[in-house]
Amino acid sequence: MHRQAIGIDIGGSSIKAAVVDLTRGCLIGERRSVPSPAMSAVSEMLHAMAAAVPEDTANLPVGLTFPGVVVAGTVYSAANVAKSWIGQPLAEPAAAKLKRPVVAINDADAAGLAEVSFGAARDVMGTVLVLSLGTGIGSALFVDGKLVPNTELGHLEFDGMEAEARASGRARIERKLDWASYTDELNYVLNRIHALFWPDLFVLCGGITADHPDLCEDLKVPTEIKLGALRADAGIVGAAYATTLQRGVWIKEAKVAGK
Repeated sequence: MHRQAIGIDIGGSSIKAAVVDLTRGCLIGERRSVPSPAMSAVSEMLHAMAAAVPEDTANLPVGLTFPGVVVAGTVYSAANVAKSWIGQPLAEPAAAKLKRPVVAINDADAAGLAEVSFGAARDVMGTVLVLSLGTGIGSALFVDGKLVPNTELGHLEFDGMEAEARASGRARIERKLDWASYTDELNYVLNRIHALFWPDLFVLCGGITADHPDLCEDLKVPTEIKLGALRADAGIVGAAYATTLQRGVWIKEAKVAGK
């Protein structure tokens, strides 16, 4: 296994990238950030990704997150980005643009890989659900440390309303929920998801956890809840770590043509 890789985390507002130490699961050097053209053409996204890549790293593979379902390097959903991304290959054009091998993975799955490999869910057996509370609700489901990819549990509908419309970070702002009301909504969503999957551990990530560091103490769910340990670095770390996991059928590495 290579010891370093680049993680690129594509979000709705920014693209963040850094070199990652794959032994310790931490960033090496600075984290670079550029505005995200998530609602624009593919060519603009590729240009922005290239601008975010740290300099003098041409020998390192890249792991790339995307806020949607990603199967074998192709995007299949676009809830919070331009609909033109649906059916769009991502890993192969990124590999051609960056001139190196690229792996593409769902953004929540990447954050989950980071937490299971290096963070709050490290060495936890059984069923683990990592939820990212941001623009939407991203989900990563693990069974005995193995990822079940592209679960998209934020789109589960409870009583006529999607989970992320109830309890995402954006929902808290748009619905003008105070913390008590937001916690009630999140608690409802967690308990409904628990009734379907019976996880041994919930790990909560995303911007909400930074805004409310005592969030877990205000939730009442019949299983253990932890805050993610890698915070804003989870997507970058998980994306980079995904470059080491080529053997699974859920992930495909795009290589540079001719190499």
